[in-house]
Amino acid sequence: NKMIEPEQIPEACAELRAEFNTEKTVSLGWRKGQLKALLTLLKEGREELCRGMNADVNRSMFEGYMTEINMVENECYHALQHLESWMSPERKNTNLFNVPSPGSYIYNDPYGVVLIMGAWNYNVVLTLGPLVGAIAGGNCVMLKPGAYAAESGLAMGRLITKYMDTSCIKLVCGNRVVNAACLEQKWDLIFFTGSPSVGKLVAHAAADHLTPIVLELGGKSPCIVDKTADLTVSVKRILHGALLNSGQTCVRPDFFLVNEEIADAFLKELKTQIINFYGKDAQKSEWYGRIINDNSFKRVMNLVEGSRDKLYYGGNSDASDKYIEPTVFDFGHDFKAFGEAPVMLEEVFGPLLPVCRYSSIEECIEFIRAGEKPLALYCFTTDATIREEVLNRTYSGGAVINDCCVHLSNGDIPFGGVGNSGMGNYHGKFSYDTFTHQKGVMHRGFMFNQMEDALRYPPYEQWNQSALGILQMPIWSYLWDKAMSAVEVKNGALLAMALYIAKLKLQKRPSRI
Repeated sequence: NKMIEPEQIPEACAELRAEFNTEKTVSLGWRKGQLKALLTLLKEGREELCRGMNADVNRSMFEGYMTEINMVENECYHALQHLESWMSPERKNTNLFNVPSPGSYIYNDPYGVVLIMGAWNYNVVLTLGPLVGAIAGGNCVMLKPGAYAAESGLAMGRLITKYMDTSCIKLVCGNRVVNAACLEQKWDLIFFTGSPSVGKLVAHAAADHLTPIVLELGGKSPCIVDKTADLTVSVKRILHGALLNSGQTCVRPDFFLVNEEIADAFLKELKTQIINFYGKDAQKSEWYGRIINDNSFKRVMNLVEGSRDKLYYGGNSDASDKYIEPTVFDFGHDFKAFGEAPVMLEEVFGPLLPVCRYSSIEECIEFIRAGEKPLALYCFTTDATIREEVLNRTYSGGAVINDCCVHLSNGDIPFGGVGNSGMGNYHGKFSYDTFTHQKGVMHRGFMFNQMEDALRYPPYEQWNQSALGILQMPIWSYLWDKAMSAVEVKNGALLAMALYIAKLKLQKRPSRI
């Protein structure tokens, strides 16, 4: 098998739809088999994938595994452990109006044929991570890795054709032309990771087919450092999140609001820990990445030059190596200048750390709320009042207290954006939910229909109208919900029968209503 060429996209999409219609992907066996095949791909193709990541962004083999491959492995193992229970219909209560009923359920249907568009900055995990949810959900899939990270994309293509069922899972590589060709097709779901500007194009294309979408975007994620925080631990965690992949991380802390009482110590500690992490010359460090291409290098360096008068540390670069030194800016307490600086007018996506000092938490909250809703928010504090104030009065896709970026490794909570930072979420069970349609199902029987005949159908006499008005008063639904929540499901039928008999007695007295 070979990778899909751009001109083959319409034919490949048709093949995927035909294969989905055979119902092969619906079975538990196929889903588990492909998840296990993906694990084999990750194990046996680890070195090839890591070489691709290293060629793309100078990511070390160790970090390539830890930040990408291992995360996909964990998603696979989690899905395999829980898939059977996820696929089982979920029993729900039946409302009083529909009693008696054998039961109400939620069935999880595959969407069908889905498109997953990954992103170059973490090409493997942002392409294969969503694939886990798509497979678990029983879908056929077209994968489109990020174009700028060409080597890791090609590596995934070779491995997909070797290990996966390519009648149901296909991969195409390429640039904007390929993106456009993919978006011309009708998909049952599009899952996109990338910038808000491209996300808008995806949303527009999806709207032409009324296709549901998940957008995993980015934005300027704020980081607040309160005076009660452990300074050394906080700085280490901040730098790890902010400088990983040379700052090219969608959830990285993008700017820093630091309490004025500790700001000088914070800046000093930043410098100390940058040197501890990468040495006095980060360009020589195995653990420090590179900017993805020349255009991105020029863009980030323009941000540096635009605020060079606020430079505290760093600022050096090497265009031939696409290297930019970890760079810290100190804007003092000037929120106006801070907000208008070039480095604050767009998502940095580079190793730059702009810092502004605050005197009250209210300043931070007002500043954050004035901007777009970010993908993440980070707050370092041991003060519970400040913690809750920040969490309850700011809005973001996710939040972490006393760390950065680590929430995306927890499959028991959703990961995703809100507003300008995206829509929809995934990871763990949330990935399965994203790639399936939750279908509400209610069962009705044909017995005990005397009450139904007496009340439900026209013509409606005055007594029918009065009886229905009484029975549909919200108080009865409230009491029914309370009663159903108080008993086990296996006893629900008995309770339903008892209430139904009571309703029959009411039905026998029409002349008194």
